[in-house]
Amino acid sequence: MRWRPGSIFAVLILLLSATFIHAESKAITNCNNTDTTSLPDSWTVEQQSCIRVDLGELEPNTIFSFEISTNDEIDIILFPANSLDVYLNEQSYRNDMIWQQESVFENYNGDGEWHWTVPDDREKTRWYMILDNFAHPGDDGMGAQGESDVEISFDVQEINIQTYTIFDSIVKVDTSSFSIAEGPIVVDAGTFIQIFARTMEGNPDIFIMTEDQKNLYSNGGTAASRIIEADMLLVSDERVLLWSVPESYEGLNLYVIVDNRAGPGGGGAGTTIAGTTITVTLNPIINPVISTLNLQESYDVGELISFSALDTPNRSNQISESGYSWDVNQDDIPDFFGPILDYMWPNPDNASLKLNIITSDGIIASTTIPIEIQDYSPPNVSISVNGDLQKGYNQPILISALFSDNWGIERTEWLVDGIIQQSNYTILESISSSFSFSFDSNYQSGEHNIEFIVTDKSGKKSSDSVKVILSDLSPPIFYDYESQISVSLGEPVTFEISAFDEESVEIQYSWIFNQGLEDETQLYGKLIQYDFDIPGVQRVICIAQNDVGLSSEAEIIVTVLEVKTEENSLNPLFIGISLLILLIIISIISFKILQRRIRIRAEELAKEEEPVEEIKPPSPEEQKEMWAQTSPNAYAPKNNEITNLSDFDLEGLLEDAQNSIPNPSNDDNDLLSDLIDDISDSEGIKDELKENISNRLIKKNCSSCDLLFSVELPEGIDSARTACPKCGSIEEVSLL
Repeated sequence: MRWRPGSIFAVLILLLSATFIHAESKAITNCNNTDTTSLPDSWTVEQQSCIRVDLGELEPNTIFSFEISTNDEIDIILFPANSLDVYLNEQSYRNDMIWQQESVFENYNGDGEWHWTVPDDREKTRWYMILDNFAHPGDDGMGAQGESDVEISFDVQEINIQTYTIFDSIVKVDTSSFSIAEGPIVVDAGTFIQIFARTMEGNPDIFIMTEDQKNLYSNGGTAASRIIEADMLLVSDERVLLWSVPESYEGLNLYVIVDNRAGPGGGGAGTTIAGTTITVTLNPIINPVISTLNLQESYDVGELISFSALDTPNRSNQISESGYSWDVNQDDIPDFFGPILDYMWPNPDNASLKLNIITSDGIIASTTIPIEIQDYSPPNVSISVNGDLQKGYNQPILISALFSDNWGIERTEWLVDGIIQQSNYTILESISSSFSFSFDSNYQSGEHNIEFIVTDKSGKKSSDSVKVILSDLSPPIFYDYESQISVSLGEPVTFEISAFDEESVEIQYSWIFNQGLEDETQLYGKLIQYDFDIPGVQRVICIAQNDVGLSSEAEIIVTVLEVKTEENSLNPLFIGISLLILLIIISIISFKILQRRIRIRAEELAKEEEPVEEIKPPSPEEQKEMWAQTSPNAYAPKNNEITNLSDFDLEGLLEDAQNSIPNPSNDDNDLLSDLIDDISDSEGIKDELKENISNRLIKKNCSSCDLLFSVELPEGIDSARTACPKCGSIEEVSLL
């Protein structure tokens, strides 16, 4: 039991208990509040009252032990802080989403103890334990109904988790069901699995099963599929099982099962809910083991040997990474740490190697193996090159080599074509060497040999070599040149560029203009000349090629600029020619217009000046000929007194118009009127026609030829049909 507050404080709690504990059944439940630091030795929980114990803010995976003793039935309920209001507000709280179901015991009466691990499905949370003696609305008779006062003693303690405790909590199992308390558990042979069980309600069975046994049991198999020697049947109080894992179960997935089904024989019936605290603790085997890939009775001096402690049983994580240490010189002082050791003894010796391990709970164990070191072989040499090397002149070559010896290295040498280029007589602790070299133009192309020779202290030699195929692998290199230039359109441009190549006698140059276009041009020579005929940015490529066909490219960006004209004014000659052409065009257009207007006006005058004479009605025979349109028009005037259009001197008028330059500003209508007036005055026709026209004179345009003709109807005749004097078409005329 944990330490209690002073007796005076306990008396005060008891005196005030009647006030704080008593509560009537209301819409809101009022509980007496306390916490783990002020728990009294005992309470009297009156009818229809409750106690709320504040467990504090708890970290996930913290383990607590609860002890309780009652003289009558009471409900023990555990709530997280965010669900407590459901209980206090008399809402339905019998739900796994509201209370912490595995640590709830209704109608509990007697002495009990259980462990509870704070779930890890949430962050640090405040928790409350309720000791309930209420009949709540909606209980439907479930749980204690607060029918009498209950004497209670209650205690809670945090449990310090042991090193190899892998599970410690209450497990609730419904009737005819089972639950996996812990698993999979993977351990080494010889490890002890200890199971402690204490039941609060029900009488379950505790099994240990393999993966296959568990799967068969989950799918409806019987309890026969279990490790029978690890049984714990009919747990009614406290039970402890200690089982040593045999080799047949080493490395297998094992499961601890809480069974609340009927059977097997001697087991629980599974007719009531089971609530049992299960604590699973491992007692791992401690057995250090040294292993090596090339285990043998003796080793060469200086040979690098790899040792491992990974075969040491550690499936229960009983040894941490830093729990391994090695002693290589028999002084009982650790020289190296970790499960892997790579080491070589520098001298012949009858040595030993010791492995020490320290477990997570402080247990120390060790093992030792003898090591014999002898001088058996010459140095080991290896150049880190696979196959032949293809190299060019002045191209750097870097070669590294690893070497070791069973006694000690006297010297190392690097030779090129049998001539020593590098040597080392102070090897000390080195186990590798590197060699840097390049072939200059003094070497001929072809095969060359690079050899690495190691001599140990006993005079034994070992060597390794690599073949180098030397050839000209470097293309020409251009000297500095201008990569961007500007030139004027149409001006010749001289291009010159130089490249060098020590391994070549002669370099060939070629130039490409308008690359990739239809007018692509290629020129040859170190110095060329080219005219650009298109403005804009253009790309010029120079290719330098050595004797073996390797080439390099140089790119020159050329901006071709157009030459700007200094004079901004127009050429006077161009202006004069333009004006002359414009006047000619205007003259032709004016002449065409004038010519058309003269023709139209002349036709109109010809129509108006036809002779006006009395037209006799045609005879019946003449009318037949008129309607048939097969004979000449008998009503056409025989003597045409109207002057024909051909009588006018039209050619003279047109010649006068052509000889004069028309002024675009004059009105064409005025010019035409003047011309018509001249024609009328010279002929004297207009006045004569006006005098002869009587009041019965009719003028009409022919419906066929659209020419104007005149007809004078005699007295007493207001309408008649007559033939057009031009085309012979019969037209109706009328004064109406």
